[in-house]
Amino acid sequence: MKCTDVSPNLAAFVVGGMEPEEAAEVQRHIASCSSCRNELEELEKVNRALQAAPPLEDPPSHLKEEILSQVRAEELSSSDEAAGPSGGYRSTYLRFVIAGVAAAALVAMAAIGIVFGLREEPPVATIQLVPTPEEAAGLEEYWGVAELHQLPLGNQQVELKLNNFDEPEPNSYYELWFVSGEKRISAGSFTSVGKGETRVLLTVAPEARNCRTLLITEERADNDPAPSESVALIGEMP
Repeated sequence: MKCTDVSPNLAAFVVGGMEPEEAAEVQRHIASCSSCRNELEELEKVNRALQAAPPLEDPPSHLKEEILSQVRAEELSSSDEAAGPSGGYRSTYLRFVIAGVAAAALVAMAAIGIVFGLREEPPVATIQLVPTPEEAAGLEEYWGVAELHQLPLGNQQVELKLNNFDEPEPNSYYELWFVSGEKRISAGSFTSVGKGETRVLLTVAPEARNCRTLLITEERADNDPAPSESVALIGEMP
């Protein structure tokens, strides 16, 4: 998929509104596209903020009548000034413009207040991701966690925070799995930056709630559908 195909559908991807096959294609694209990955991260932040927003309240019942009364008063004033000096129309017009600007400013201030008042909900779980002995030998000052956030429709968002985690080998990528016994559920694929912090947002289906183990494997970009057994990181639900 190209960026022009992925970008318009990222909002649906965030809220879990895509078919599994389509979502998998988007995951594969963002694993190698930093532009779409950055856009996805911003949409994820907005989605979490909206979920944390307080419920909207209905306006007071008297507000509508007060607004209509003011409009009627302006209409009467406008008709009286129409018979007066030529400047009457202009003064009425200016009053409407000023009132409109003031109303728009109030709406903007209210909106800003709502946005600034939002807070992100804490994760429902934080899982430490530990390197396997083979992987740990080449890592220095590594640390990593996976934070789980609840999404609409039962999906979960997984926020990976990996510090000094090696880049995958050429023609390879990493994949995050939720594991229960022999069952594996993919949360998507990603790459890493090596030195420094890698942050990735992924989405996993509701059935992953029953999984207690997280695995990050290194997969080859070939046509073999079988998941790799090359485990780089592992974590257990607290």
